[in-house]
Amino acid sequence: MFGFFFAVLIAIVMIGIGYTISSRTLGPEIAQRNLRRITWLIPLSFLLAIGLHSLGKYGWISFNFLVAIFIGLWLLSWNWRKQKAGALLLNAGRLSISKLIFWFGVLEVLMAAVKTWSSIYQISTELPNPTNTAEIMSQVVLYWSLAIYLLLTGLSNLELREHGICYMFLLVKWEKLASYRWNEVKPNIVTIGLKPPSFLLSRQSWNLPIPTGCRDAVDRILAEHLSMA
Repeated sequence: MFGFFFAVLIAIVMIGIGYTISSRTLGPEIAQRNLRRITWLIPLSFLLAIGLHSLGKYGWISFNFLVAIFIGLWLLSWNWRKQKAGALLLNAGRLSISKLIFWFGVLEVLMAAVKTWSSIYQISTELPNPTNTAEIMSQVVLYWSLAIYLLLTGLSNLELREHGICYMFLLVKWEKLASYRWNEVKPNIVTIGLKPPSFLLSRQSWNLPIPTGCRDAVDRILAEHLSMA
């Protein structure tokens, strides 16, 4: 039952973090729109928690290690995936969203350090139990994986490249773009519309806070590639 509430809590915390970041950098209107799009995380977390709870400790151990492995492979494969984007057209630097995510990463590092210390103490003071030890270690590995992911994501730059846009370890190819427009309230916010997603949970748009000095260059590149699509 603990796993059930833990999964729900994690989903709520991540939604809260996402809303805070969006509201501060993109404005309340876009933040609320993004919040409505990700409410599916709550029922999904319920279903996931129920499934893992039915598997007991081994389910959670497997889940923690699988998530950590996925994060590791996702980060390690980035250079290969970015090469597919072609030559660099513009490096817009770190966006305000990235800087906020970085500080969330710092907070996660502190949490991971506390978790590591408490885990070492727990293992050293309890009677040897391979299953409990594996469960504790899987949690430590997951904490550090999330911390590293948030830190590296927070340090990532927005890059417009020959074949698409690279940001936060994601590549959106030019042919996936349907439209773009600049926000009237916050002129540095560009909303990039994406073509119909290939699966249900894909995003339909991308909201990016562009540095003022890069706005004209970004507008020129987006206009050029959309006219060619």
